[in-house]
Amino acid sequence: MSALPEYRTRILLERENVPLVNGVFVSPGEEHPSDLPEMPVYLKAQIPGATSRKSSGLVRRVATTEELEENLSILLSPGEWGVAEGVLIAEGLDLTAEYYAGCMLDFGSKERLPGGMLLFSTEGGSGVEGRSATLLKMRFSLLHPPPPEEIESELKKLENLEEHAAVAGFLKGMISTFIEYKLNVLEVNPLGVLKDGSILAVDCRAEFEKSAVRKRDMDVFYPPGLRSSRDITKLEEVVELINRDDPSGTGFFRQNRETPSEGAFRVATNLCGGGGKMLWEMTTGSRTDIFTMNESDTSGGLSAFKSYRILRVILAQKDAQVLLLTGSGMAFQNQHHLAAAVWKALRESPTPLPSLLRFGGTDEDKARELFERVSGTLPVPVKTYPAVVFPNAMVDDIRDMAGETVKIGEAYITPEGEPAITVLIPPGKIYYYPERWQKDEIPPSVKACPTGFLKWNKNALTTDPEAKCIGCLMCETAALLDGNAEILIELEMPEVVD
Repeated sequence: MSALPEYRTRILLERENVPLVNGVFVSPGEEHPSDLPEMPVYLKAQIPGATSRKSSGLVRRVATTEELEENLSILLSPGEWGVAEGVLIAEGLDLTAEYYAGCMLDFGSKERLPGGMLLFSTEGGSGVEGRSATLLKMRFSLLHPPPPEEIESELKKLENLEEHAAVAGFLKGMISTFIEYKLNVLEVNPLGVLKDGSILAVDCRAEFEKSAVRKRDMDVFYPPGLRSSRDITKLEEVVELINRDDPSGTGFFRQNRETPSEGAFRVATNLCGGGGKMLWEMTTGSRTDIFTMNESDTSGGLSAFKSYRILRVILAQKDAQVLLLTGSGMAFQNQHHLAAAVWKALRESPTPLPSLLRFGGTDEDKARELFERVSGTLPVPVKTYPAVVFPNAMVDDIRDMAGETVKIGEAYITPEGEPAITVLIPPGKIYYYPERWQKDEIPPSVKACPTGFLKWNKNALTTDPEAKCIGCLMCETAALLDGNAEILIELEMPEVVD
């Protein structure tokens, strides 16, 4: 999943007639126009995916022309944050209230079709999920979005909100933007209220899938001549290689270039889907005691083989103290397969981390049952959560988990001999050891294969040429839990991860 910075998100909202704070965008090497907003103004560096911009000095209030010139030059020059795409010069407003508004994909369930989820709170800032008294959560159809009257009716259920009609009209425009451009996430935070009761977007951001961008919109999502906002790290390069070799699903990873506050807990994250990412950012966005080491997204039905590889990258981050994995609770990816990938990554990584794991979606109960069986065998403590628990509750456990001692065991040794089966997509090597299974019955590893790719013929392991390996790790998981490790899987990783 890719991030769209504020100035480009504003273009999408403006096209749908959503009211915005007055602002002018200045790119590197460009003279700023003379018709600037009236002082004071805010200078906001435009870096896709950047969080906590204000605390990092990427948002600055200036009151004079001299201050504007000086700070504009700094923000347009390369710094510890990398190179910004430009700077948005936004009008400073006298607001009477600040609200939060967001749209995200709702992947649906067995009983509910996929659609969108509207979030609105009369309290702006992070931690929205924890404000039940002021939070509106409204599912909507992507084919038949709700009219303003229906949204207004829901808004009237909230406390401390007077501008029902104005907010409903604004949210209708947000939903239209979300649907029109097939976004995964669209946030306005804050949504400002002026003295006359009118409202407008003060800050905004979006996330999208590259495959969903139409040719006619490429100028917004991928402006010509756009420079990279940051240098790529070695671990990010690894994820690019993983995506090249296994393009299925979404595998996104980006490290945080900021410096953590003194004493902050350094949390490596695996956020499964836009919903998981949104929930985590709303929980920790303004906290200085939690330092998010990376952005990530593993979603869209990717294989457990790929989840494992990206998890290994996430665990390889230097100085990380805790791993936190969470989704929106409506994951398309099978959660039992994901749990198998997490278990494999924690036992094979040379740098495992105490882990907080929130599984939500298909076979989530099997995912938690797996960790009930194996958590005692791991070198790190693991705590699992059901989908009904939101990340704000998980954060409360970070302090205790970060203080746990990691017992590094023997280094992982790759399977010996020649692989019995080599899978090209998703890439992996399956090793079979017949001496470990002397019984006449079919071994658990073969029984666990959900596609029938693995076959048992005359006490020998074979494959069905008409079936496909989906990289679910169920064969190895069953072999280790209920067999005699008769099947092992090697998923190769670059040396930089080890």
